[in-house]
Amino acid sequence: MQKKTVVIVEDEKPIAEAEKLILEAEYTVHLAHDGDSAIERINAVKPDLVILDLMLPKKNGIEVCKKIRSNRNLSHTKVVMVTAKNTDKDEMKGLDIGADDYIMKPFEPVELLHISRQVLNK
Repeated sequence: MQKKTVVIVEDEKPIAEAEKLILEAEYTVHLAHDGDSAIERINAVKPDLVILDLMLPKKNGIEVCKKIRSNRNLSHTKVVMVTAKNTDKDEMKGLDIGADDYIMKPFEPVELLHISRQVLNK
């Protein structure tokens, strides 16, 4: 069976690498470090899941999520927003624009894996 594909969008490279290490045993993982390269990578790969940081250079996570949701070719793609902002308002905004779930930094590795599995199995 082919592995599902995940694109991690995270501007802090050590965090992106850590997230990749957590997920790559189960998924094919691609990285992007800013909003513009994220959109290019997501359009090229058409992933099953995007782990999307909210605070990004060039385009923020909200803009990237809107681009994903407005693209018919990406209608199957799930989005998990990741942010250090832990207010309910941020969570609601992410969910309002189409994020499938939300995870707060800092998080445990097992939490990232659990949420990724949960969202992909919905």
